[in-house]
Amino acid sequence: CILTAKKTLLTTDIENPIVEYTPLCLEIGRVAAGFLSKVDEWGVTVTFYNNVHGRVPARRLAAELGVEDPRMNYNIGDAVAARLLDCFKRRHKEENGGYYYQLELSLKTVLDTAEKSVEAQETVNSSSVGEKDLSAVPLAAGSILMSKRMKVLQLVNSLRRSDGTFLPGYAVVSIKSKFLTGVTSNSDSVECKLSFDQLMDSYGDELSCPPVELDSVAQKELKVGKRIDKEGLILSVPNGGEPIISLRSSLIDTIRNEASSSDDFSIVCPSPSSNLFMGAYVRGYVARKDERFGSFVRFLNGLTGLIPKLKKGLDESLYETILCKVTALDITSSPPKILLKKVSESDISKKKRKIESRNKGSVSQRQIQVGDLIGDVKVTDINFARAKVQLIDKAFFGANIRARIHVTMAEPIAAKPKLSKQEKKAKDEHKIGKSHPFYSWKAGDVIKGVRCVAVDTRDGVSFVELANRSEKSDLVSSSPIVVSDPSQLPPGSLVHSIVTSVSASSPHFGVWVQVCPGISGFVPALELSSDPDILNDIESNYKVGTRLSCCVMEKSNPEKTPLRHQLQRDDHDNNTKEHNALELSVLLAEEQSNAKQAGFKPTKPQRGDVVVGRINKKMRVLGPPALMLNLRGTFTGRCCITELNDMDDWANMPLGKDPSNDSKSGSNEVQRVVSDSEADLSNNENDDDDEESRDEDKAKSEIREEYPDGKFIKCRVLGSARAKGAVELSLRDSRLEGDLEEDCVPEPNDMTHAYVISTTKKGCFVRISRYVEGRVILKELSDDFIPNPTVMFPPGRLVVGKVKRVTKHDGKQKGNRGLAATVDIDMRESVLLSSGNRITLDDIQENSKYTGVVTRIESYGVFVRIENSDVSGLAHVSECSDSYVKNIFDLYNPGDLVKVMVIKFDKEEKRLGFSLKASNFVDDDDSDDASLSDEASSSEEDSDEEEEEVKDALDERSDGEGDSDSDDENFVAKMAAKMEQAGDVHSDNDSESSDDSSADSDDDSESDEKSLEQRPEESLPQAMDANVGFDWGSTIKPTKITKLAESSDDESTDSSSDSSGDESEDEDAGFKSSHK
Repeated sequence: CILTAKKTLLTTDIENPIVEYTPLCLEIGRVAAGFLSKVDEWGVTVTFYNNVHGRVPARRLAAELGVEDPRMNYNIGDAVAARLLDCFKRRHKEENGGYYYQLELSLKTVLDTAEKSVEAQETVNSSSVGEKDLSAVPLAAGSILMSKRMKVLQLVNSLRRSDGTFLPGYAVVSIKSKFLTGVTSNSDSVECKLSFDQLMDSYGDELSCPPVELDSVAQKELKVGKRIDKEGLILSVPNGGEPIISLRSSLIDTIRNEASSSDDFSIVCPSPSSNLFMGAYVRGYVARKDERFGSFVRFLNGLTGLIPKLKKGLDESLYETILCKVTALDITSSPPKILLKKVSESDISKKKRKIESRNKGSVSQRQIQVGDLIGDVKVTDINFARAKVQLIDKAFFGANIRARIHVTMAEPIAAKPKLSKQEKKAKDEHKIGKSHPFYSWKAGDVIKGVRCVAVDTRDGVSFVELANRSEKSDLVSSSPIVVSDPSQLPPGSLVHSIVTSVSASSPHFGVWVQVCPGISGFVPALELSSDPDILNDIESNYKVGTRLSCCVMEKSNPEKTPLRHQLQRDDHDNNTKEHNALELSVLLAEEQSNAKQAGFKPTKPQRGDVVVGRINKKMRVLGPPALMLNLRGTFTGRCCITELNDMDDWANMPLGKDPSNDSKSGSNEVQRVVSDSEADLSNNENDDDDEESRDEDKAKSEIREEYPDGKFIKCRVLGSARAKGAVELSLRDSRLEGDLEEDCVPEPNDMTHAYVISTTKKGCFVRISRYVEGRVILKELSDDFIPNPTVMFPPGRLVVGKVKRVTKHDGKQKGNRGLAATVDIDMRESVLLSSGNRITLDDIQENSKYTGVVTRIESYGVFVRIENSDVSGLAHVSECSDSYVKNIFDLYNPGDLVKVMVIKFDKEEKRLGFSLKASNFVDDDDSDDASLSDEASSSEEDSDEEEEEVKDALDERSDGEGDSDSDDENFVAKMAAKMEQAGDVHSDNDSESSDDSSADSDDDSESDEKSLEQRPEESLPQAMDANVGFDWGSTIKPTKITKLAESSDDESTDSSSDSSGDESEDEDAGFKSSHK
């Protein structure tokens, strides 16, 4: 144990000492005795019994006790009384780290007498001085703080980095929350930063480069724990950071005098939200000097201007308060870019006196009022936004008037003279096109019959806004032509506007317009026109300068409203305030006469409406695979993949492939080693296939480009979607023509097309129509083994299957997701191409013999599926051959056609045991072989008849439809090819059976070795892409079917000519035993 002999600890808290981190011991506000176990410049650590300890930061010591440096006032081992403020439970930063407790302490146990006197003095001052002077100020840039309201807590020295960057030091000051408004925290005080470069207006010649003397200046001016006896200014309030304070008296006086002065010669300290104009006088301080550009002058909230190097910007002193004039202004950026020129207050006074004397000597001018007919004016200068004009009437000679015609107030001149090359070049520089009202105007033209629409008089100068538009051109005569605030244009107001730019960036896709001087608006593309062809080429149909008649809409979501579009302004617009853009609509202006809704905004589309939507592939897809679209009025639309085209025009992967699926399929490809001979053979065989593959790739790229992001298309509304605010749409031609009838629910044994929704390890989910979905279990996806179902069946793949079972829903059943029916589908080719009744388990009898296909091979046996059925069984390794089987994998391959005899049938467990021994088939009667031969011949005859029927069907479709790529044609062609292949297999099996029955065991083993060596490597399972199996996107031509029939006839002739040909065919087919 560790003992203590400190008398303070022996006489304090004996009955209830702090020994653990429990609520019983750690009562908030409790005062307990402890000793200092650590003292540094950042604070002290107080330890109680059983190593329970807490921390008192240096800032709290300075704020509460006026301690400048804890190391000078405290030593390790000192016994102190500490008050508990709070206790936090925190987790260690290391992985799997435990928890620890952190105590916040204070060494101020009672209220100090000096503190009481200061508060009392403040109370007396507040009662003697007016309440307005001592009222709390907002916590915002530009607020002035009274003296002795800032207390220094800590001084942080300047920092000079290795790259030469110098960061001035700062002082942490505390301001009580009762002196501020808008404080979001619940603390009693607000900590702020007072940078060392904000202590005075000018540092003179005391600073070097870099100004390392700032630390010594700060130590003279500031004392930790003491209050600052100067007025302060909140310079900026960063988001999430501490407010910045300044003690510059010139800035404080400028802001104090700014409210009382409103003429053009008033000096301001601007912020990013201030309305600056050319010629304004501003006061700031030099924050940085750059040898490449000049001096950067900082104002409120980080607003910065530049005194260029060519204008002697490098002659200014660092951190000096400076008075400047705005010489250039770019308000298209945020914050605006400002060029400055240093001036003095004497220069301002001289200019002010000069203007006053000129006004006194000028002739008395006629008072101009809004609505007065001014008469004729002469154009002196033109740019995109305005035309400066001169009043010709003699009544205005000698008057100090500046007049202009804004682009929104102008109409083209009736006569359009031909422009010279120089004049056309000048128009192009100002982006004045043929649709612009000023295109036919030029300097020197006389505009007749202009009228005054706005007047603003400042410092003896009258700024007059004119218009040559007649009152008949206004949509609503009562609506004001010129407004100073968008609130003066309520929803439903009809206004004229001029297109200033076309925005193609999402989500603000549309046109920016100018409604009147200083007021801009935005027209979304969906509110411009109901013709998708016009919207897809919006730049050509809505050129800059085009006049539009619009209706002001209600703002549905102010947070997503686009900001005001910045335009070129001059001295006429110096009173314009920042505001959000008006939301306008051209379609509502056309429909307003017949509008029935109370508000002026697009309503939700109803079933049967034809609307225009914009494809948005960045939006979260509802019920994929589907196409999401933006509609008018911030509504969204969903087009199911089954509604993209009519069923006869369905295509594979209409929405394109998912790149993630392509990467997965690429990683699962099996690499093969190919010999030189095989490579030469494959090159000769694939010469014709390359051109076909290129055609297929081109067709797929065209399909993917059919629905690009941002394309406008016409849709038919089918109803409301399950998601709030969304509607169901259709792009089918039949729907657009008026057919709103839902697709029929398929019946059992129907052949149906569907799109893949998703694929898992258990199977595949497909969508037949909007209200009909289906599922396919894994074993019914394909007759062959599928190494990666998710790659073979990606979402959006077009598949075909036979309906097994249909489950209809009444719409009220829970969990059906609004579906009308769900179906079970079988997609295996053997099921699709089979005719007649299939063999079931009830038809199986012991000792019966069947023909089957090897599906899987294991070390303990072979799994075989009986042909034309779903019945499978196991042939144990002992029943696979009459002789000893050393390696069963050398004897059989998946896909081998074999004969099986049922030797065991467990009806309860529904298990079948097969035998593949050749001895079970040697004693068969000739009738059996004959029957098999008859079956083969009959099936061949049937296939020939069906082949001719298929050819006739293909000829009829080709005569009626030409070169059609429909799914039915592909399906018929595929069936014809499969039927002919099935006939070849039967004929080969008959010849093989006769040959194998006469061969001895030596020939069998030799045949096995040859077939094993010559096994084609294409039989190995490889990763498959999304176009394997039935390729519904391509067409099998009838000429290929004829060649296939001819080749099958040749093969049968060759097989009957000599036995050597039969052996080679057996080896190529991969047969391993004599009874196959």
